[in-house]
Amino acid sequence: MKPPRSALPLPRYVERKPLRDGGWGYFFHVPSWAKRAGCKVQNAPLGNDYSQAVERAEKVFLPAFDEWRTGGNAPATSAAVATPGTLDWVFAEYRADRRYTKLDPKSKRNHEVGFKLVGGYVLRDGKRLGEKRLAAIDTALTDDLYEKLLVLKNTDDQGNVIERERRTTVNHAMKSCRRAWNICARRNPGKLPLVNPFAKMGLRSSDRETPTATYDELISFRARAIEMGLPSLATAALIGWEWLQRETDIFATFDISHYRPKDKPDMVRVIDEKTRAEGWVPLFNDAGVALYPENSHR
Repeated sequence: MKPPRSALPLPRYVERKPLRDGGWGYFFHVPSWAKRAGCKVQNAPLGNDYSQAVERAEKVFLPAFDEWRTGGNAPATSAAVATPGTLDWVFAEYRADRRYTKLDPKSKRNHEVGFKLVGGYVLRDGKRLGEKRLAAIDTALTDDLYEKLLVLKNTDDQGNVIERERRTTVNHAMKSCRRAWNICARRNPGKLPLVNPFAKMGLRSSDRETPTATYDELISFRARAIEMGLPSLATAALIGWEWLQRETDIFATFDISHYRPKDKPDMVRVIDEKTRAEGWVPLFNDAGVALYPENSHR
């Protein structure tokens, strides 16, 4: 006799099957299309405890599957392969915590950039720093790492070495690692060194002034984007320039219904997602002449 049907939700690719003893068993099943595409993640039983099965699926199998599915654009090392007691494990523990899962996508991406930058740093022995045991990661190591990551060296087409400081990026990376270490320590009392080597680093903000683009550069960028078959990107650049919109405002907040709605046919609604400020921008002057002739049509 089958047990009563459970209404509890299940993660992606997790199935429940009735057991002979009257309970439910939980299984992670890789979809057939992924198997045909060469996915290395295997089907696996998750046990008969609902909470433990959900936790294993969300912390181990789904991160590993998503890493394969995105071609490595998911977190570099998931909980499925992180060795306990390593820096990779610290990152994986943080990813599994509600204080990470509840973050907005942009914040998660910023953290992942930092984890990849720090955890992916290759040491003299050929291993990644992410594979290093936590006991070997001290303040001297992180201070030295900071200085090494600070300057990015690239070689141009003529073979010239060009150095560029990326202080803001590296600062964010160290802060992400500090946060991950603190959360992991709370989740695993007594299993991490007492001193967080990414704390109290005395990080200094960049004093480099962000260069301001000129109108001629905007025109050049738009022409090149259109030439490359990216007209939407060209329009986004113009919106950012003319209406002082951020990336989120343009690609996430702006909606087609904001452009010349029936009740305001000669205007566009502009919303600042960060401040929640809202305004209406005219598309024509008092004489009926288009203020943005390339993109306005009556």
